[in-house]
Amino acid sequence: MMKPVERYDVVVCGGGLAGLTLSRQLKRTMPDLTVLVLERTAGDIPDGAYKVGEATVEGGAHYFTEQLGLTGYFNKQHLHKLGLRLFFGDQHGPFEARPEIGARRFPRVPSYQVDRGIFERDLRHGAKDLGIDLVEQAKVTDVELADGDDDHVVHYEAGGLEHTVRARFVADASGRHKLIQRKLGLGAPSPHKINAAWWRLKGEYDVEVMAQAKSPTWQPKTQERRWFSTNHLMGTGYWVWMIPLSSGNTSIGIVTDESIHPFRTYSTETKAKQWIAEHEPTLAKFTENAELLDFLVLRNASYASTQVFSHNRWACVGEAAVFLDAFYSPGSDYIAYTNTITTRMIELDRKGQLTEDVAQTYNRLLLDDLWPNYLAMYNGNYPIFGHAPAMFTKVMWDTSFYWALPSQMLFRGLLKSPDAAAEFHPIASRFHGIQTRMQSNLRAFAAQAPQPDKYLFVEYSKVPICAQLHLDLLTDKTAEQTFRDMRRNVDRLESWADSFEREIAARIELPVRAPAEPALQASAQ
Repeated sequence: MMKPVERYDVVVCGGGLAGLTLSRQLKRTMPDLTVLVLERTAGDIPDGAYKVGEATVEGGAHYFTEQLGLTGYFNKQHLHKLGLRLFFGDQHGPFEARPEIGARRFPRVPSYQVDRGIFERDLRHGAKDLGIDLVEQAKVTDVELADGDDDHVVHYEAGGLEHTVRARFVADASGRHKLIQRKLGLGAPSPHKINAAWWRLKGEYDVEVMAQAKSPTWQPKTQERRWFSTNHLMGTGYWVWMIPLSSGNTSIGIVTDESIHPFRTYSTETKAKQWIAEHEPTLAKFTENAELLDFLVLRNASYASTQVFSHNRWACVGEAAVFLDAFYSPGSDYIAYTNTITTRMIELDRKGQLTEDVAQTYNRLLLDDLWPNYLAMYNGNYPIFGHAPAMFTKVMWDTSFYWALPSQMLFRGLLKSPDAAAEFHPIASRFHGIQTRMQSNLRAFAAQAPQPDKYLFVEYSKVPICAQLHLDLLTDKTAEQTFRDMRRNVDRLESWADSFEREIAARIELPVRAPAEPALQASAQ
């Protein structure tokens, strides 16, 4: 085992996805920086198993490829994603009769299905080439956070011995161990009570094969195989994912609202199979003879924090900071947000410019601006997850928010600027009121609108506002142009929310397809 030096510029506590990508970003940004990564596990990470979190969306994909310089690697080693795809309707009827929202072809702005085992193993192998010191099977036992300008002291166990290392800056990438949050009492509960169980099946389990669809109204709807999508089987209080992996295996998972589907009903492999058989019998039959690679569960998945960044030279990244939900796959985006901010904080510290005001601005960005707007998409909404008309609109709305606001901060590089974070604050604050009102009206609409009695397909990327916002991610802009367009897009979203609210208030009998104001026509067929 490599014996580390006694002092580093940065010690990263945790060598999972967040810690490894942070260390890579740090060395690409500041090549002379000395970085040590301490990871509990060994390097023999298996393919097609290991951790949840395979799907990326545009922000996380942009971070991995453009900011970390891994575009060629992703195109070679992982699968391009055919967008988000959701199926609603009667779980006990023909699968091909279930209403569907999704994409017909691969989007202009790419995202990927990531085999976490392969990716993390490759990141570990590449760490040495970047000059990163990595100690595996190293358990961090304590972090002594210094006052003033003194170094922090990190204690860890490795090779049966106790070790100590000093650091100018400490990044907590320990995931749900949350070393710094637990030490300082910074953890906060989330009102969103969800649990999950997931497993990997050996081989390819294609949703189109599962459907055995011969109906001409179903098969031509996509120009690419639905298999490439992050496929969701939706029901009241739950969703089930089906994700292909580049290793040739398939990831399948259950996520539920605790108040509707308690964790105890699927907390073991046997119970989870029984749960699938009851709620998604087509999937249960399709996978009944599958070879199981692993099975894992996660209780009380969502949690918050009161602080994740400090001018005293520490930061929490990835799941050591906060976690919302796996729906819409925001995990890699939050790695991008926290890693990019942490990198900038270290740059500022080296210049003597990391102040308390800067850290507070970044805490506000993550915890007051982004977190509440994301949380509103999930909290209290699982009861309508099986309702096709409401979810058609919800997916378009949630996607529009994501592309119009947080993705712009990431794609335009604005997370690096405390001034930009400060300018984003009133925009996000204003949108939060609109967001809360729209999500409430979506729940009200689900209580009013009838479910469809036939197959429908909605291509959300063809809705004008979605199409424009998606392509806008590829447009180079100055900060001034970006914030001008953000304000205009919030105006557009407010107009949409107002129109939707008027329709519900007037109790208009809306069509079964996605309801929309005149400028937002969906291609439901």
